[in-house]
Amino acid sequence: MGEKEKILIKSSTGNLHLIRDFVEKKAAELGIDSKVISQIIISVDEACTNVIKHTHKYNDTNEIEVETVYKNKEFAVIIRYAGEAFDPTKKETPDMKEYFKKFKVGGLGIPIMKKSMDKIEFKHTKPNKNSLTLIKVI
Repeated sequence: MGEKEKILIKSSTGNLHLIRDFVEKKAAELGIDSKVISQIIISVDEACTNVIKHTHKYNDTNEIEVETVYKNKEFAVIIRYAGEAFDPTKKETPDMKEYFKKFKVGGLGIPIMKKSMDKIEFKHTKPNKNSLTLIKVI
């Protein structure tokens, strides 16, 4: 499967299940191990939740496009959306001992993505177009 497949949804947490189902189906079609699929899905879910919450500020007139691509033993999920640029690859991973000492809640989505995926790439183009690619080597 070298082809690309995509889904376009309204930017709403109520639609996250559509993205999860889409990505899971595409990964399963490739015979990817279920544990690896779970890592991919949690990363995609975290990334899309961040877009919905922080970039689109729960405004469901915005849209998120999710594309899957399998090429050269890499399964990539490309998340495209409009809005202000935020590059998660530049976000520092928190000191987990300090994090839990302070009883913090939230803010672990990006560390989860970094731990679960093999590569993360971010691109911002004018005007306000963003592309976040999550890559898992299979």
